[in-house]
Amino acid sequence: MAKCCIFVNGNMKSKKFYKEKVLDYELVISADGASNRLYEIGIIPDFIVGDLDSINKVSYDFYKLKETKFIKFPSKKDKTDTEIAIDLAKEKGYKDVTLMGFIGNRLDHMLGNIFMMYYADKQDLNLNLIDEDNMAWIISPGKTVIKKEKGRTISFINFGVDAKGISLTGFAYPLSNYNLQLGSTRCISNIVESEEAIIELKEGKLIAILTNGKL
Repeated sequence: MAKCCIFVNGNMKSKKFYKEKVLDYELVISADGASNRLYEIGIIPDFIVGDLDSINKVSYDFYKLKETKFIKFPSKKDKTDTEIAIDLAKEKGYKDVTLMGFIGNRLDHMLGNIFMMYYADKQDLNLNLIDEDNMAWIISPGKTVIKKEKGRTISFINFGVDAKGISLTGFAYPLSNYNLQLGSTRCISNIVESEEAIIELKEGKLIAILTNGKL
């Protein structure tokens, strides 16, 4: 399945990590100010979207020469640049989307980026969040298999409503038909113990967050 990567204007500590990771994607979208960081890293996006109030002149002129497509929106708008980028990915026919640079200094922006997973899910898109230390995605009812992540720390966080009927197999702390209430930390910091670990969920949504090791 073709994949799209969206860069937003958060922290990107390792140039090497992102320069290698971006090679996995057929379409690369930059949300406004993230373009300055991509210029430093040496990544050329296919599209730059937003009100373009954060991209600097050097980056703007460089990407114009590289024939990156710019889609400019008014500064007074009802959507963030991140949401606009997700809409563009959907418009271009992509269902598998990754968001990078989602953790920054502003808590409101960071939470907004995390809740883009909910927005994307409602649009029938699969949105993952990835940085040098974390990978997050939504788990819906059914069975999810995690392969080749043995030894990594994983957390499950209730996403919106109580999650019911959680069963965990192949983890340091297994569960059987457990109901996780909204706000509970019961499923924080588990450990993958098997080459194939299984999560089963009957109702609700979970955010899964893998940490440590190579993504």
